[in-house]
Amino acid sequence: MLLFKKILDFQKSDGGLLDKRGAKRYPVGVKFPLKVKITLSARDGEGRLLPAGKHSAMDWGGQILNLSTSGLSIRLHPAAIATKGETCAIKLELDNKLFELDATVANYRTGQAFVTAGVLLKFPDAYSQKAYQQLMEPVIIGSTFDAISVARVKQDVPGLFKERYEGESDSVLHIWRDSTGKIPKLFEMLVYDFCIRGNSETSGLNISYREGAKAGKRESRPAFPVSPSPEHQAEIRQFFQFIVQNLGKDVPGEVKKFLELFAV
Repeated sequence: MLLFKKILDFQKSDGGLLDKRGAKRYPVGVKFPLKVKITLSARDGEGRLLPAGKHSAMDWGGQILNLSTSGLSIRLHPAAIATKGETCAIKLELDNKLFELDATVANYRTGQAFVTAGVLLKFPDAYSQKAYQQLMEPVIIGSTFDAISVARVKQDVPGLFKERYEGESDSVLHIWRDSTGKIPKLFEMLVYDFCIRGNSETSGLNISYREGAKAGKRESRPAFPVSPSPEHQAEIRQFFQFIVQNLGKDVPGEVKKFLELFAV
């Protein structure tokens, strides 16, 4: 099931982006409410495989550590046992939407308090791959925002100090702090065709098409911004929320807290 039906279309031309990312791993934010279960073959107390015809496979809940375009890494209870090459199934749940995929255990590492399993996903068709890519995109954008050198940032609002962060998928985050350079006052996030803004003086988000983006026959411009439909805006708000939940270590804590005020 697709997470977003109005945005993140991922046309065939985006295939090169998947190839470029390859097996790069993107860390999942601890606040991202993505749930996972892995179905493994039944085993006895000694870890020996039990006959599949007489014993049902077992579901194990875990914590997703990172995602890649081809798989994911999961932290599990130490009682969960698997072997490299073992066939398994993955169930991912986000926003009451369930994604189920067959997979293969690519690696399995044990520890004192937990075990870690890396799995290689099997996509039966382009639709399932698109659904997974949509689920993964806020993780990619949020985790890859990196600060740009202050010397390269044009200061454009008198009395405020501007910062710029850039991430994958041509995403940009601008933060304007007060004159002391400490307190965030305004933000602008550019993701795909959309511009998301907020400030400390008013509540809520201001959503429009990004400069130069086409909305039907109209082209969005700073002086004449085009607003997406209510259906588009609802998905953009959720997409923004998921991105904020996955912001990486290069985004300062006070900036994360500021953005979280709008990600509700």
